Amino acid sequence: MNMKDLVVPIGLAVISMLALNYFFPNKTSTHVAESSFIAPKEKKEYKPLNVEVDFYDQESAGVLQITNCETEWAHLTFSTDGASLNSLDFKRKSDGQEQLIRTVFPVLSTERSEKAMLVGLQQATPYGYTLLSSDESENIHSLVYIGSNDSCVIQKIFFVHKNIPQIDLAIEVMPKNNNHDAIEPRIFFPAPRVEDLKGSDVTSSIVIDQSGVFAKNNVGSLNIQKGWFNPSLFGSDNRYFIHAMINDEDSFTQRAYYKLEEHNQLFSVLEGPTVTEKASWKLSFYFGSKDLDSIAAIDERLEKTLDYSGVLSFLAKLMLYVLNWFYSFLHNYGLAIIALTLLIQILLLPLSLRNSEEKFKKQQMDYQRELAFIEQRFAGNPEKLLAERTELIRKKGLPGFGCLLPLLIQVPIFFALSRVLSSSFELYKAPFLWIPDLSLKDPYYILPLLTILIMLISDMKGDPQQRMSKIAMAFVFGFFTASFSAGLALYIFMGRLLTVIQARIMNYCKLV
Repeated sequence: MNMKDLVVPIGLAVISMLALNYFFPNKTSTHVAESSFIAPKEKKEYKPLNVEVDFYDQESAGVLQITNCETEWAHLTFSTDGASLNSLDFKRKSDGQEQLIRTVFPVLSTERSEKAMLVGLQQATPYGYTLLSSDESENIHSLVYIGSNDSCVIQKIFFVHKNIPQIDLAIEVMPKNNNHDAIEPRIFFPAPRVEDLKGSDVTSSIVIDQSGVFAKNNVGSLNIQKGWFNPSLFGSDNRYFIHAMINDEDSFTQRAYYKLEEHNQLFSVLEGPTVTEKASWKLSFYFGSKDLDSIAAIDERLEKTLDYSGVLSFLAKLMLYVLNWFYSFLHNYGLAIIALTLLIQILLLPLSLRNSEEKFKKQQMDYQRELAFIEQRFAGNPEKLLAERTELIRKKGLPGFGCLLPLLIQVPIFFALSRVLSSSFELYKAPFLWIPDLSLKDPYYILPLLTILIMLISDMKGDPQQRMSKIAMAFVFGFFTASFSAGLALYIFMGRLLTVIQARIMNYCKLV
């Protein structure tokens, strides 16, 4: 058995898996910068984090009123209970049809503190608000709410952008004449949640602190006692969506931290300054998907949240651009992946022809012949033998390296595509034949089985002594493919299929 046929594929597979984790890790940060802090359990250097909300017990100012807000990017509803964002259904067009994906859900009356965009006070938080006005212009839908307790009046104005997934919130706190107590407002908003993802989703915190350092931690490893002073971006994300404060033009946020509710539901908390007189602020929030066009239109810093950001982000973006270009003609992402695979094979064809297996075998024979001659000639002179061997490698190179060059070039392409095809919002719920969602695993493992089959068929005429190693490698690749998204599995299968077809054509041309 030729060890190259076993060692090289296994080595490439291992290197690929290690490099995949190296170049595309889950972005986490344990660095504690000067702009962040760990809150003590007791009040010492910093005051404890305040995640509880004590509501004003007086009856609601009026009957519950739900207001609908229709935009190009979402259908939103707002409630007079807490003057809150009641629900958000993100709009997406797929295969010519509009889909609604809910990321903010209504909550029960017993869960008042979980209202989205709730403004909480250190005590007696107003809950019953009155809708003063709901107005629309060409680009903005604005809603004005007012609520009060015994010590202050709070006015909240939502500015919902119709063309982009951005919500601005203006807050005005007006202490009453007979009140001189300090007022400390806080804004609560939830992490995005998509019911369809269930166990495949991961919620993460996302922070850009005042020094510009980006940090991302999944909810399982998040230190809930950690806070940040004056972050420039703060919020959370899941696989396909982001909920984050992106602009704080009046420096409302003095501290920011997280609150974890039941079932790992994560809330972002923006803690405002302590005031004793009338004060107002305006903040902007991104409540949208992880697609490059939306992010570029609002805040490019949000690109750091993408799973394909990093060393090979340029290549990943290029792959995604080409994939979307094919989709614009084919109207199906499965067909677009096949077209992209074909394009990559065509671009690599000249390199494959120049470094074919036939040339590898000839180079290996020539190298072995010259090496045998050198070893025979300088058998009695070890130093000269070593020098001549070195010179031979310098002139001829290591045999077979050129044959591996097409594979090595495909490694970064595979890394880039593995993240694009596994985490791009475009592929979410994108169907293809029996596959309902190309961003998830093949539900019936048909593509991994086809990958094993095509590798076995392609090696049936090989050396019988090497056949067992090739069969083993077929099952190894099939095992890896089964753990990938269906989109990536489709790319792997089509790559193997096109390679076999290419080899058959080349052999036929030689016979003719």
